[in-house]
Amino acid sequence: MKKLLMILGLVMGLILSGCAGGTSKTAAETKDQSETVSETEEQTPLRAVYLKNDQGFLFVSIDQETPFTGTLPEDITDESGNAIAPEDLNSGDVFDIYGNGIMTMSYPGQYPGMTKLIRVEEKNQDYVDKYQELLDQFLTAPDMSEPPELSLSYSQSNASVAAMCDRFGYTWEYTDENGETQAVAVDSVHVLQSESLVEHTLEGDTVMTIESSVTPESITVICWEASQRENSMNEIPDGTDVEVTSDSNGLSFTARPGYIYSIDARWPQGEATYGFEAVEK
Repeated sequence: MKKLLMILGLVMGLILSGCAGGTSKTAAETKDQSETVSETEEQTPLRAVYLKNDQGFLFVSIDQETPFTGTLPEDITDESGNAIAPEDLNSGDVFDIYGNGIMTMSYPGQYPGMTKLIRVEEKNQDYVDKYQELLDQFLTAPDMSEPPELSLSYSQSNASVAAMCDRFGYTWEYTDENGETQAVAVDSVHVLQSESLVEHTLEGDTVMTIESSVTPESITVICWEASQRENSMNEIPDGTDVEVTSDSNGLSFTARPGYIYSIDARWPQGEATYGFEAVEK
């Protein structure tokens, strides 16, 4: 009887061991499947048509028919996998767009997190005709009687941001409706002396890209510690030059919380100063 009990105990132990092993394997398989699904979801592209005119470019998602712009990635290929330069894109080209999926709530939306574009169709004129009104609506010729507005696009952990800068003094020349050249000079307080300077909330050092209806030929960026504002009413302290880089995405620089920034932008018509304060989130 004692021997029989020992045998039964051994059999039950093997059964339980087998069940436990089966449960562990199922969990592992479930984990692998979950990771596979997650990876697939992250790689799901957004299909959109590309449109352009002299003022810039616009995407329109084919499923939702919503317009958006963004920062073109370096990885752009045609149907055969050959690289395409941004300047060689055509209105009506249809792309599968890969990226982080984060788009701003503005209208049109901003999608700065694109990582790859794959063209799936070239020069679809039906789309060009269908969305021409959207292109004309959002990419109209700018009013060049004064310097254009300037904004900054950048990414944070939970959002992509496109935020305006304050404009200060400028010098500007333009041709009026009679064909005569007009020269304008506008004075203002220094960026450090502004009592209501726009604030950009940052999580840390952040790369910012200049956005404007007319891209500046060049920019110069200077910063001061926010604490230097107190004594700026008597004398403007020397600032620190900030490095500006230029690539296919445009002109960019790195901003740091706790500093005030002055941006001098130059166009053929003249130059203007813009500013903002970077604050810690």
